[in-house]
Amino acid sequence: MPNLHVRSIHGQARILEAIAATIIVLVLAALLPVIFHSPTTTLRSQVQTSMEWYTYDTLLTAINNPQFTYYVQHNDWSDLQSLLDTIIGPQYDWYIAVVPYDKVVIVTSVLRGGNYALIPMRVIPSIYYAPPIGMPVPLTSTNTSMLSINVYTLNLILGNDYQINTTLPLSNVAFIQCTNPLETNITQCIESGSVRMLSWWLEYFDPRTGVAVVWINATGKIYMLVSNGSTPFNVMKNTYCQYPYCYPIGGINNFMYSTLDAPYNNEPQFMNYYTQQLLGQYQCYSASNGMYSGSDYLVEIKTSGGTASGQGLNAPTTSSCTLPVSIGDNMGGVNAYLIGQVLTSIPGTTFTLGFSDVNVELSVCFVNGTCINNYTGSIAGATFPIDVGNIYVTEAFGSNHERLILSIDGNAVNSTTLPSYYYVYLLTLSLSFNPAKCGININATIYDLVAMSSSSNSTFYNLTKYNGLNCSELMSTPNITGIDLVLSPGNLLLEQSTSSNPNPINGYIYVYNATTIIYDLWVTPTPTTTYYMPIVTSYNFELIDKYNVVPPQYRERFPISGLAPTASAYAVIQLPNGTYYLVYLGLMSVTSG
Repeated sequence: MPNLHVRSIHGQARILEAIAATIIVLVLAALLPVIFHSPTTTLRSQVQTSMEWYTYDTLLTAINNPQFTYYVQHNDWSDLQSLLDTIIGPQYDWYIAVVPYDKVVIVTSVLRGGNYALIPMRVIPSIYYAPPIGMPVPLTSTNTSMLSINVYTLNLILGNDYQINTTLPLSNVAFIQCTNPLETNITQCIESGSVRMLSWWLEYFDPRTGVAVVWINATGKIYMLVSNGSTPFNVMKNTYCQYPYCYPIGGINNFMYSTLDAPYNNEPQFMNYYTQQLLGQYQCYSASNGMYSGSDYLVEIKTSGGTASGQGLNAPTTSSCTLPVSIGDNMGGVNAYLIGQVLTSIPGTTFTLGFSDVNVELSVCFVNGTCINNYTGSIAGATFPIDVGNIYVTEAFGSNHERLILSIDGNAVNSTTLPSYYYVYLLTLSLSFNPAKCGININATIYDLVAMSSSSNSTFYNLTKYNGLNCSELMSTPNITGIDLVLSPGNLLLEQSTSSNPNPINGYIYVYNATTIIYDLWVTPTPTTTYYMPIVTSYNFELIDKYNVVPPQYRERFPISGLAPTASAYAVIQLPNGTYYLVYLGLMSVTSG
């Protein structure tokens, strides 16, 4: 009998735990982003005690104070000492280190040539596809990979000869791979011509933190190519590309295309990206439907607030469009993404994105060697496919705030109030299996692309409670050797609705259209790749102490010998002059006599 490919519920649980941790897996470089004048991500110590938390919070308080960066830049160590004495409680002795970041960053394997530098990345699929015929588990996969990369950190380690463009973000960057992904010597691949340029797409770039989110149609050993010119270097033709991003191999999204006035956006065909042609094909564009096409965005949606008599303002009250969802292996789950902008908002207006007619399908292999991709029938207490219904996330606009609402089959199950309107935003809806709890994790997140803040809302759909599925019974059912649960959404809904009976304000009814622009819209299986880059940050105390720019007399509250901090915290800051520093704070309790 052939060696069947078996995925048990427990195995899926372990896989999905890894997926949850790698939906957006940040490189070590991206774990240490820096924004101008203040830090962002700090590294918490391994031991999370109350004192560790106090140290972490104290460090945040210190470096978020604009005086901190001023004192560091002007070498005003006496005032820096006074600032820390004020912030940190008298029961602690403290030690502060401010170290040039390049002194503690170790970079290996970056290849520098005459026209370009190559930064290796190893992208590993978290879920492998293998047919049930005993084939070896592949080292590569066709899964679409989503990478989060800190450009500022990479520029710091690359030096002056090679710099990733941040004005027209990543425009001099390309991604390459040996034609045979199992090959490890990229130099030989380039010399022999056995190399390929990878399709890629820039989702967005945050100029404050330097973090870029990139989608790439590849896994395995890949290389980020950074050119020393304004466009990428094409190693296949041994010349510079004619256009930024080596367009159309790479490019940016419609939103960046519009705001940067840079005609190099592409429509990434390697993922389910909805194009204007597709929207037109499914009649999303219609004046009567309130949806219009544009030159630098996918669709503009207008709905009217109406009047007391129900008359509109050349727009319908509700504008709606459904689109097919076409994705491959989505055992881990399925995600929808939308980049949008609110041009005008009317209190009472709602904007909805979501999956219609969601089903849970079962793929099963039996001991007799047969496998059924879409099993129909009753098993483990449930009848497959399981009809979950519609799962939507809705933005609801009030008079001075916005709410994020999750609903299942028309019933609101969770609601989060946002601090203000998010006028330019990235909206995501994620559905992922949780076999350990026998259900579906549902999460919606909205990112404010102006302030770069975010809010999330989540809920859990219990397949046991609502559909009778018994995961333990499913796993132990006799004669079954392999099982897969697969999410299957029918359509993607895009809808905006405005109340036709607005409340009068001071006796008057003001009528105007609610208008939303959709720049980008795409659906993918839950990203399940993890990746590594050749960047290591050393937190060795002796090394930190050696390169500490704070003079010895100002490094500590009490100049005593034998300092042994019992709690510590780290952060990375960038000064106004562009230099990077690692900040270390160590605390030790002082025992009173």
